[in-house]
Amino acid sequence: GGRATEMLERVFVWLHVAIILGFLAYLPHSKHLHIATAAFNVYFARTRARGRLEPLRFDVPDEEMRFGAGTTPDLTWKQMLDTFSCTECGRCQDVCPAWATGKELSPKLLIMALRDQVFDEGPKLIRGEEGFEPAPLVPNAVTDNVVWDCVTCGACVRECPVSIEHVDHIIDLRRHLVMMESSFPSESEQMLRDVERASNPWGKPQTERADWAEGLDVRVLEPGEPAPEVLYWVGCAASFDERARTAARSTAKLLKAAGVDFAILGPRESCSGDPARRIGNEYVFQAHAEQNVSTLNEAGVTKIVASCPHCFNTLGNEYSDFGGDYEVVHHTELLADLVRDGRLEPSADGGTITYHDSCYLARHNDVRADPREIVEAVGTPIEMERREERTFCCGAGGARMWMEERGRPINEERAREAAATGAETLAVACPFCTVMLDDGVRSRGDDLRVVDVSTLLAESLEPAESPEP
Repeated sequence: GGRATEMLERVFVWLHVAIILGFLAYLPHSKHLHIATAAFNVYFARTRARGRLEPLRFDVPDEEMRFGAGTTPDLTWKQMLDTFSCTECGRCQDVCPAWATGKELSPKLLIMALRDQVFDEGPKLIRGEEGFEPAPLVPNAVTDNVVWDCVTCGACVRECPVSIEHVDHIIDLRRHLVMMESSFPSESEQMLRDVERASNPWGKPQTERADWAEGLDVRVLEPGEPAPEVLYWVGCAASFDERARTAARSTAKLLKAAGVDFAILGPRESCSGDPARRIGNEYVFQAHAEQNVSTLNEAGVTKIVASCPHCFNTLGNEYSDFGGDYEVVHHTELLADLVRDGRLEPSADGGTITYHDSCYLARHNDVRADPREIVEAVGTPIEMERREERTFCCGAGGARMWMEERGRPINEERAREAAATGAETLAVACPFCTVMLDDGVRSRGDDLRVVDVSTLLAESLEPAESPEP
């Protein structure tokens, strides 16, 4: 019996060793590679603002210039580390608004497809094989649809346990398609042309930029005038879109009512460049960034209030890369402050209100409490299931505002969730969300009023005055 036991012990010891060594050899060729790379990936994850994109450098010698990601060698080391770190857990896919509404994009499959191509081509590139040409990432690893489905809402990045930054991958793929291949959804061509020529995606003349403020006696800051305490950055949507204008009018009325010293740039304000940057045209974005920074710096502006979360994110997190350092607040933050200080005294009879968090506000920039304080001051809040940093996108981010949508519309999905709360009002704090969710509510036929928190606040201060048509 003793010999047999000894024999079995030997067999099992060697079996054990073989399995462990075999697994070690298998590790680098499987998703389990994350055991070795995840810690580094988490360590090198961005600690700066989550809404900021890495700028491309156009002022470097040609051979160092990078136009996003076209082939494997174009990926940054962090992007490669991202692909090695994926645990294939699927949390990103579970929260992705594009995947949830039947689109082709799955953040998980995107990272896995890029990893497969890196693993396939990497060894050949390192060995410098004769005549080996790396294949284009699009359509080799992922199709065009995958790249264009993304709303850059960042839900995937927020959920990822190993700090993979999916949005950066998508934007770099877009940059290469747009700037090197001039390939992008045809319907967004008009928007890019308008941003470039008319300085706003609506293609309206800049001279009409301050028309929304007619009759409100808002000061337009002229060159050479002293800077106001707060510059109100209106943004293109609130300047030119009918439904979004209401929020700008309300905000201006409230700032006047509270005695805030503010002014607007009027025709000297130009698109922040966000739609161009998110669609991948970094070049057009940087031209606008530099122009706006020089206007703001010449005007001596130090504090800015923005009503559009996209402008708010771009001015606050991205303009510092181009010499523009300002204290940027969102209009809900400033208005909540004014209510707190008693400079605005609303009455709480606005009925039941459910508040929709904008991705660029709640998730990318942590503005969650202030808009809720306003909602609470004017009515009875009811929360949706997906809220705050886990909010569900309205479907307009990442320049999707100017693209056609295939499959189930994201805005209807969100409108359905809002209607299910039974609230009378859907409060928003973003001009894109206003338009998208209003459309969603209309096409679903829900009985729900979609309105910016600033308008709710303005109405609760002057209940006698009938709301503007």
